[in-house]
Amino acid sequence: MSDRLLHADFVRIVASHTLAALGWSSMLLLPVYLAHVGASRAEIGAIMSASAMAGLLVRPAVGVLLDRWGRRPVIAIGATVQAMAMGAVAGIEAPDAFAFGVRSLFGLGTAAVFTGYFTLATDLVPTRRRTEGIALFGISGLVPLSINPLSQTIGIDAPALRWFLPATGVLVLLSVWPLAGIRERPRTTGKGPGGLAVLRALGRRPLWSAWVATLAFATLVVVFQAFATVTAHARGIPRPADIWLSYAIGAVAVRLFGARLPDRVGPHNLIAPAMAALAGGILALAVAADREAVLLAGLLGGLGHGIGFPVLTSQVASRSPESMRGSALAGFTGLWDCSFLIAPPLLGRIADRDGDAAMLTTAATLAVFALAAWMALEARFGGASRELDAEA
Repeated sequence: MSDRLLHADFVRIVASHTLAALGWSSMLLLPVYLAHVGASRAEIGAIMSASAMAGLLVRPAVGVLLDRWGRRPVIAIGATVQAMAMGAVAGIEAPDAFAFGVRSLFGLGTAAVFTGYFTLATDLVPTRRRTEGIALFGISGLVPLSINPLSQTIGIDAPALRWFLPATGVLVLLSVWPLAGIRERPRTTGKGPGGLAVLRALGRRPLWSAWVATLAFATLVVVFQAFATVTAHARGIPRPADIWLSYAIGAVAVRLFGARLPDRVGPHNLIAPAMAALAGGILALAVAADREAVLLAGLLGGLGHGIGFPVLTSQVASRSPESMRGSALAGFTGLWDCSFLIAPPLLGRIADRDGDAAMLTTAATLAVFALAAWMALEARFGGASRELDAEA
């Protein structure tokens, strides 16, 4: 394979993913709408985590279908389901069973879209520039975060989200169109590896440290997603959704100017700095009392996200057999669902009882312990991991 990153298929997948990412980006405003219809922090956390439960249920099937059917059909089905869920937001009038159902439906679509895009992107980028390619591709998922501050600029308040989110769902549906021209890698058989083979591959020791780091990293990201906007709103910060603009600026900047760094210094060397930046953003949000502090928190969080996500995605892809890449990345994205399922409801209860600052500080503290566990596993099995990365 050529080492050239910029080619027609890469441009097509970037265009498609940019439209698709408007879905999860705009749905970060759902907690604001839920608060408007009377939801508590715990209820917001539970409803937001419903997507993770649904995603976990279908994630094994998504991985198998990606390896058997191909990437494009799975992504197209997922985008359609996401668009349907966003349209159903118009029917939410209270934090009730219907709200849980809407969020669950969105999670079903997201499981396919999230996993499918990054599996396809991993296929399309040169192996020797994998982390760089994933980092640059991932910008197409971060730029759409600007839709949140833009919605405030054009006067979209909490009640108006009831129609704004369904309207954005139409753009998500249009994301299917650029996929049609992408040429997938040929598969020698329509039958992917069996379930036991997949489980054995995902349980290999070189992946253990990556799984721990992913779980901790994802927890910090979902804390931002579930609580950053409502925390800033509750403190009376003007234009609270602007935190996503500074978050996107941090993530995009570090990928534009540092995309080649992980492949040069070794991806594993950047996991700790990424976690530190993201945890720093959480702690900055915990004490933020004005707009500048909130924007700083978003910037730090974005820097951590911008570094950490492509590094972890690349490591999982590099340490897994190519024939099981879809299943491996389904396991990777499934850990994000685990974090979203567990963290927001538990941390939401802490926020309801002790306040947002206590909840955010707890999340950052847990990340420190997880980072220590990652360091121990990487030290024990890091040699084998780096050999696999180099071979890939």
